[in-house]
Amino acid sequence: MHTDAHAFYTWLVAKHGVKAGRAAGIAGAIGGVLPDVPAGLAAIYYGSTYLLGGDVPAGESMLDAVFFKGPFGTTGSMLHSVVPPAALLGVYAAIRFGRVGVDPRRIVLWFLVGWVGHTVADFLTHVDDTRPLFWPLSGWEWSSPVSYYDPRHHGREFIALEHGGMLVISLWLLFKRLRGHEKRGPG
Repeated sequence: MHTDAHAFYTWLVAKHGVKAGRAAGIAGAIGGVLPDVPAGLAAIYYGSTYLLGGDVPAGESMLDAVFFKGPFGTTGSMLHSVVPPAALLGVYAAIRFGRVGVDPRRIVLWFLVGWVGHTVADFLTHVDDTRPLFWPLSGWEWSSPVSYYDPRHHGREFIALEHGGMLVISLWLLFKRLRGHEKRGPG
C-alpha cells in the first residue's frame, strides 16, 4: 500500500469504524505511517546530498540504499516486521495498559494497530520489494501476487481501488458532515 493509504484507512477504522475518537484516529494514522519514515528520511538525505553536489548511488543502487541497505534500510526492515508491534501489543494487553487509566483514549493501542496494519498490508501488496515479516526471528519473505504499484502484478487496478476508495469515502464523510450541519442549522 501507499503511505497515505496506510494512514487514511487506519484513521478511518479508528475514528469512524469503531468510533475510538479523534486522538485514536490520529495515533492510528501515525502508526500506519511509521514503517515508511526511514525511506522518507533516506529520500531527503540522498536528495539533499545530490543537490549539494555529493555522490549518491544511482538506479537500483539508490533503491537498495533507500529501502534495504544501510541505516535506513535496516531500520525500515525492523519497522516492517510484525514482531516489534506484536510484542508491544502483547505487553499492552499483559499489563492491562488500557484498563488502568494510562491509555483512556486508547492512543497507544491504535498507534500499535496502525503499525501492525501497515506491516500486514505491505506483506499482502509487495512483490519484488518484500521484507521479512518476522524479522529478526526469521528472514523468511513472501512475494505477493498483487503489487501496490507494478502494472505487471495488478498495480493499476490496486491503485485505482486504493485511491478510488479513499476518494469515495472522503466524499461520503464530507457529505455526511455537511448534511449534519444542515440539520443543525447555521450557527
